[in-house]
Amino acid sequence: MTARGVQIAGTGCLCACGLTAEDCFEGALSGRARFALPAGRVESSYAASYPVFMLPEEVLQKCPPRQSVSLFFFLESAREAFLQAGVSPQELASKRVGVIVGTSVDASFHCFNVYKNWRAGHTADGDAERLAHYFSSSTAQAVSRRFGFTGPFQTVVTACASGTDAVGLAKSWIDSGLCDAVLCGGADEINLIPYDGFIRLLIASKERCRPFSKDRAGINIGEGAAALLLVSDALAREFSLTPKGYVLGYGNACDAFHPTAPDPEAKGLKKAISFALSEAGLSAGDLAFVNAHGTASQANDAAEAAAFNALLSGVPVWGSKGVTGHTLGAAGAVEAVLCLQALNRRILPPTFGFTRADEALGFVPVTRADEITKRAALSDSLAFGGCNAAVVLGAEDYYG
Repeated sequence: MTARGVQIAGTGCLCACGLTAEDCFEGALSGRARFALPAGRVESSYAASYPVFMLPEEVLQKCPPRQSVSLFFFLESAREAFLQAGVSPQELASKRVGVIVGTSVDASFHCFNVYKNWRAGHTADGDAERLAHYFSSSTAQAVSRRFGFTGPFQTVVTACASGTDAVGLAKSWIDSGLCDAVLCGGADEINLIPYDGFIRLLIASKERCRPFSKDRAGINIGEGAAALLLVSDALAREFSLTPKGYVLGYGNACDAFHPTAPDPEAKGLKKAISFALSEAGLSAGDLAFVNAHGTASQANDAAEAAAFNALLSGVPVWGSKGVTGHTLGAAGAVEAVLCLQALNRRILPPTFGFTRADEALGFVPVTRADEITKRAALSDSLAFGGCNAAVVLGAEDYYG
């Protein structure tokens, strides 16, 4: 190992398969998830309706007025992370605490109704306020202010790689000495633009997604958030924090192959995975599994297969989007938390939705829950614009 990984003191998560990190993992083990038509959530002009992975209505009703749902999701998961860590934001207020949040919807798509009104030649009450909020909003800044932190903050918008990039960048902030702790992760909500967007790209599925299956028919979008509290060794000792895991390595590479399609040769993804393994000082043989991006689109799954066969041959592949859906900017963070749960509980869930092998991919994902003994795993993300990211995570007992 080239360097010690950065400690994860606490995690939080909520999505269609659970409302806490532990609950989400139980959903991943059982296949339980809220998968339904988004009635009342989006008003699409398409005649056909496409189901999505959603949070329960009773959770959405708790979102305060004039606060975005995505921000609400992240704050909820952050509070769980602090609770699990056993330290409060108030106790950390005098420290250099940074915030990095990955998102797509919350950074770009939350003034759509203002735009529609403008196109129609009129305005509605509150449009000016909504537009001002759009131009001045930063999810990470809002989180930092809410918890009273004074460290740096950054909202990461690298499409569906945002959550993974947020975790990796948080590691770099601590490695460089910029911060004593970083609250990082991702959050996104169901929104008309990605809902219609994936339909227009002809990669949305009317059925529950089937990652890596020969008969895979496309993506189901989802919503949710995950937060991870990363801390320096010095801060961990000062507050007697018990590790819940480690971020061991991070890699990022953009191949700029196409605005929306992945590079079929996975050149950028191969680099991202190689960089992450190199920083962790590990090889494929050290990994218990890889949590794949696994969106169940034909092109995405094939591109990942090219990278896995080249670099991670023989490593078990788990696709978790069959219980979470594609949570967009939150996906990488949600999957990082699920990976830690799997490592710490020493069990790998099955790939729900998988039906039959695709010989062209060259592997079959995990199809039943299985015991694991190795103490590290890799999670990767692919995104529009050719963005690729990967993190290597260690279990809570990685260092013994």
